[in-house]
Amino acid sequence: MARLFVMIGVFLGSAALGLLAAAGLVDGFRLRIFGFVTTVVIYAIVQSLVTAWLGRVAEARARALVGLSGLGATVIALVIASWFGGAIWISGLTAWFWGAIVVWAVSSVAALALPRLLAALGVEAARERPAEA
Repeated sequence: MARLFVMIGVFLGSAALGLLAAAGLVDGFRLRIFGFVTTVVIYAIVQSLVTAWLGRVAEARARALVGLSGLGATVIALVIASWFGGAIWISGLTAWFWGAIVVWAVSSVAALALPRLLAALGVEAARERPAEA
């Protein structure tokens, strides 16, 4: 059960980092504090569902496109999160293009790095705890 909560936390954290990075790096990609948590949750849920679906479709029909399914899922998740989350405002095709690339890249790297970081922190915390008899 603890592993599930860590995985959910990593997924939400990586989504938040991706959105924040896009807001900081891409002109025309804005985030409002009000509704940010809701937007992250909506984005993360849609991203996970669409990634699974697009991955299966791409694998069945065009194996070469499996890698791009994550980027496609990011675009779809951004569209839906911008409709319902209330915290994302993306203006112009350039902002949509670069915003999707940045969110996808940062959230992908964060999804790989955060579990390793948490594991390293957990190992350090375990070393610092006194041994129980």
